Amino acid sequence: MNEALMKPIKWIPFLALILLVIGSNVVLYQTPFFQPVPDAVVLGSMIDFLLVIPLLTYYFIFRKRYSWKLTILVALLGYGFASYIIPEFLLNKVSFIPKALLLLEAGFILIELYLLVLVCRKFPQVKRSYNDLPVELPFLIKIKQAAGVHFTKSRMLDAVISEVTMLYYALFSWRKAPMNRGNLFTYHKNTSYVALQLMLIHALLIESIGLHYFFSQINHTVSIFLLVINAYSILFLIGQMQAVKKVPLIVQEESLIINIGFVKGMKLPFSLIKECKLYEGPEQISSSEKKYTFEALVSDFISVKPAIELVLKEPVQSEIIYGFRKKVTRVVIKVDDSDELKREIEKRICSEDELD
Repeated sequence: MNEALMKPIKWIPFLALILLVIGSNVVLYQTPFFQPVPDAVVLGSMIDFLLVIPLLTYYFIFRKRYSWKLTILVALLGYGFASYIIPEFLLNKVSFIPKALLLLEAGFILIELYLLVLVCRKFPQVKRSYNDLPVELPFLIKIKQAAGVHFTKSRMLDAVISEVTMLYYALFSWRKAPMNRGNLFTYHKNTSYVALQLMLIHALLIESIGLHYFFSQINHTVSIFLLVINAYSILFLIGQMQAVKKVPLIVQEESLIINIGFVKGMKLPFSLIKECKLYEGPEQISSSEKKYTFEALVSDFISVKPAIELVLKEPVQSEIIYGFRKKVTRVVIKVDDSDELKREIEKRICSEDELD
C-alpha cells in the first residue's frame, strides 16, 4: 500500500502520540514506583492499546486510504505490545478482549468470503459479459463493468472487486503484454517508480521476517496476523506496480480514461474540461487543494511535479480503491510524454467546442 489517496500522512504527530501512549504504560508497569497496579488500571491500559492506538492509526494513517478493517488488525498488534509490557498475571484478567477482536475480524472476513462465493456462482455470466466488452480495455475496467451487470452496486462488492483486481495483477498479469492499442500514455518509464516499489517490497520482506521472529517469542497469534498482513501488503505493492505498468492513460475520442494502477481512476469526458494548461503550482499540492484535485501521477524517490492541469466545468466523480469516491474539479497529470498528451487534449477540446 503505497500512495496517499486523500491527504498526507502526518507522521510526526502520529509517532509522538503513539510513543506517549506506549511510554506511559511502560513506566506504569515496568517501574517499582507505581506497584502494585490496580486491576482497573489494567482495563485502562487495554483501552489505550486496543482503542486509542487503533483510532490514532486510523485518523493519521488509514483514513480514506485503505480498508478500515486494518484498524482491527492494528488493535491485535496493540494487544501484542500490551502482552509484552503488562505482566501476565494482570493480562489474564482481560483475556476475553483479544478473543472478541478475533471474532470481529473473522466476521468481516466471512462476509467478504460470502460475497466472493456469490461472485464465483455467477462467474459464467460475469465471464460472458467480460468477454463481450472491447478487448482493448484493461482488466480493471472490464471486471467492474462486467460485475456491475449482474450485481447491485455496494461498498462491499467494490471491496471484493478491488481484492480480485489486486490478485489478478499481482499473480496473473506477468505474461500479459502492456496495452498497445489506441492512444496511450505511460506513467512509469521516465521515473524511478518501479525501483521504488521493488525497494519497498524488499523492505517489507525483511520486516516480515524480523517482526514474525520477534512477536513469535511474545504472542504466536499476533505474529501470525502480522505475517499475513505483510504478505498481503507485498501482494498489494506487486499488484499496484504491475497495474501501473500494464494500464496507461487512455485517450479515447470523447474522453480520457485515467487509472493509477487499481488504486484510483476516473473517466473524464472532454466536454467537461474547461481549460487545459501547463501546471505552474508547487511540487507539493496542499491538503486543501487535494480535496478537489485528482492527481494522475506515480510516486518517485523525489517529488514529482505535475506537467498538465485540467480545470473542469463541473465536479466529476473519481473512484478510489474499496469503493471510496471523491468529486474533483481539477486534474493534474504527469506522464512520460506530457507535451504530446497536452496537444491531444487541446485538439479534442477544440473539437468539442466546435460541436457546441
